[in-house]
Amino acid sequence: MNGLRTTIVTAIEEIGNAASAPEIWGAMKAIAAGYGFGYMLVLKGADELADHVSSRVLYNDMPEGFAEAFDSAGFSRHNPLVARARTEARPYTAAELWALPLTVHQRRALAQIKLSLDVLDGLMIPVRSERGLDGIVLLGGKTPELTPIVRSTLHVLAHCAYARAETLRANPLKRGGLLSPREIECLRLAAAGNTDNQIGKILTISPRTTRFHIENAKKKLGVATRVQAVAEAMRRKAIAA
Repeated sequence: MNGLRTTIVTAIEEIGNAASAPEIWGAMKAIAAGYGFGYMLVLKGADELADHVSSRVLYNDMPEGFAEAFDSAGFSRHNPLVARARTEARPYTAAELWALPLTVHQRRALAQIKLSLDVLDGLMIPVRSERGLDGIVLLGGKTPELTPIVRSTLHVLAHCAYARAETLRANPLKRGGLLSPREIECLRLAAAGNTDNQIGKILTISPRTTRFHIENAKKKLGVATRVQAVAEAMRRKAIAA
């Protein structure tokens, strides 16, 4: 349980410090991949989802052209994965939908997803607020773990990720903007010659989280390497020379 708690806290921290939408959803996908999910599709909730999904995509690592082909074939109009999200607040699986009294068209839509992506099951996570359905995070995999604790974990992370993405959309970070306190700490310790493992131990975070913060700092500073990030941070007096 302590390991899971650490994973959740680390993921929330990564999402909260992400400087772009790809970083946000990439952080969530990394966690989902650890539970056996190979694909992730994030959709912005809107009435248009009833007819097509390709224009509502916020993140998609499915095969190129899958969403467009799904729309063109008319499957989106009969997609029970999206239809269920309109009335459901909790995560649900594709297997649970198969057990419902679906129409022929709905079953064909589910079958198309399963065959095209070669997935065994999937988890659909509605992201809701007082406004209603804000978005949907769809995950699929050949051997996904779908225990209650995994569902709850991914549900929390989906809400955190969506909220962070909305914040960045409303207030985009400027390239080369100020570094976060954690990014400054990581660069300061890197400047002293510490490895990711050593920095992680000092700050009580994982080496992966250390790399995440340094990668974010590199992007904000507009540099390609760790050494360049340290040098640029020193030049800007973000860390001591």
